[in-house]
Amino acid sequence: MNDSLPGYAERLDALHQALAADFRAIIARLPWREHESILDPGCGDGFFTGLLAERLPRGVAVGLDTSTAFLEAAEARLAEQIEAGRVRLVEGNVDRLPFDDATIDGVFSAHSMQSYPDLPHALREFRRVLRAGSTLAILETDNVHSIMLSWPPDLELAVRQAEHREIGDEDSYIGTYFPRFAPRLLAEAGFTDLQREYIFIERQPPVGEALERYVELYLKYLAEQTSGRLDAAATARLAEIGDPRSKRFLPRQANFFFGSLQTLITARA
Repeated sequence: MNDSLPGYAERLDALHQALAADFRAIIARLPWREHESILDPGCGDGFFTGLLAERLPRGVAVGLDTSTAFLEAAEARLAEQIEAGRVRLVEGNVDRLPFDDATIDGVFSAHSMQSYPDLPHALREFRRVLRAGSTLAILETDNVHSIMLSWPPDLELAVRQAEHREIGDEDSYIGTYFPRFAPRLLAEAGFTDLQREYIFIERQPPVGEALERYVELYLKYLAEQTSGRLDAAATARLAEIGDPRSKRFLPRQANFFFGSLQTLITARA
């Protein structure tokens, strides 16, 4: 089967590079011990798996994904840690995690909830493989508040209205807005002692090449998502503020602001 990286991979990588220090600090506060084994389901290109390996100098970070292309990218990124035995990559699915019951010391899931077709079942799988008393940590955003930019308010409102016009029913959006539903979903999966911490990440000029690239790709993505639902004037303005060749390129404006509201959710198995 021909397996290639998804279209969002470049955009996600740019965000990771721009906010690496913030994500590293988030992982540093989690209660795992340095010799434990922590599972990173939906590991993608291995960015968070690598941060977990830093956090576990005598343990192992286990990255799991269904995509062979992502696993190959993770293998290239983490070659040294893999050779040292601090990272292990596994091809697998959260529908049935390839681990025995109660054999994992912790699970760290980052920005993956919306990718699971049966989210309650995935959470039960996390609970099944975790040792009693161990910690599940989930880092997520709420799609409405995931990215905040200093763009013209009228344009932002028009784009957001076009982006969120068709929201669907609860089964289709609980992953996209996971922090709102976390207490119920985790309790139903058998977890206790839930804690939610809201972490606001911000950047102001100068923001650096990685964040400039991310904003460029993000605004291009929004233009594609809202194509046909924005009027011609709004479409042209969105293209202009997302074009690095334009004088109005958003990250290079004196009043530029970037924000991302992250939610760190922990619970005990």
